[in-house]
Amino acid sequence: MRHRFARLFRSRIAMTIALAFLIVALGGAAFQFKSSYIPGPVSAMQRHDLPINGYRSHADFENDCLHCHAPVRCLSANLCQDCHRQIALERESASGLHGLLPGTDKCHSCHSEHQGRDASLYDIPFTSVNHLGIAGFDLALHDSDYLGNPLSCHSCHPNANHDVTSANCISCHSDHDPNTISAHIDRYGSTCSGCHDGQDRMIAFDHDLSYPLDGAHLHIDCIDCHPGFTFSEADRGCADCHPDPDLHAADFGLDCRRCHSTSAWLPAQLTLHTFPLDHGSQSELDCETCHSGAYTSYSCYGCHDHQPQQMHDLHAQEQIRQLEPCGSCHPTGLPGEAPELEHDA
Repeated sequence: MRHRFARLFRSRIAMTIALAFLIVALGGAAFQFKSSYIPGPVSAMQRHDLPINGYRSHADFENDCLHCHAPVRCLSANLCQDCHRQIALERESASGLHGLLPGTDKCHSCHSEHQGRDASLYDIPFTSVNHLGIAGFDLALHDSDYLGNPLSCHSCHPNANHDVTSANCISCHSDHDPNTISAHIDRYGSTCSGCHDGQDRMIAFDHDLSYPLDGAHLHIDCIDCHPGFTFSEADRGCADCHPDPDLHAADFGLDCRRCHSTSAWLPAQLTLHTFPLDHGSQSELDCETCHSGAYTSYSCYGCHDHQPQQMHDLHAQEQIRQLEPCGSCHPTGLPGEAPELEHDA
């Protein structure tokens, strides 16, 4: 009898210990559940004067988890946009900040909740936005202003227009050092993102958009074409950088492409001459045959002057009384190329 009682006592002791462990485990699970699924109070901050769907802040519906969370714990952008309709319209029309930024279907990536009643959902941390990947401008050196105050999106985009060209760099930098910025604009222009990427260095911008750099131009220094580092109104003609040499003696004109390429000045080849250089001959004629003066003008009468009457008669038969300039009807001098003209009455 005594042994039976002892076994029963030990069994009850074991059950009591097991029950205690179960209670502790359930308590721990409940604590984990609470800390995981109820991580903290939601924000009571208000941004709008008027309620949205009857609520002034998230704190008004804190106990209704399914207002923002789809079972179980899954955040849903669609639920957020049931109240924030303007965000939905931006995403649908691909306009505004939420229409331009990627990943706006995950609202919590920028607007973190359960951070306390005083937490703001609208002061988006720059670390949440890959600004360099989106706009080509890094915010690493633009997290605070000259006084140390934190910057926000509105600091650089005051008109709530968040496209690439809307950043107002000049306003902030001019307030800090107006003389330097004024001189900077005069020399380099006012398109800051054309040279700066926010990492305090010049970027390798696409020069082909303004003036392709190829041939011998590929390895020249900026100052060779932009004296004084003036970029906003740089000259683009060949003669702006390459004065007419004495060899030309002003006889060749300024259309350098007719003889030169960007590879080098020499050898000079007459590449845009539409008129055959062996016109009426078995070999190339001397330039002076047609260009008795400057090479920007020509005359056909050096060869055809011995038959002026015949030329006039032939043109008169076609009712053409204006013979010059010959190249307007005979750009290559080949037979049959003269276009149909409106004959004089």
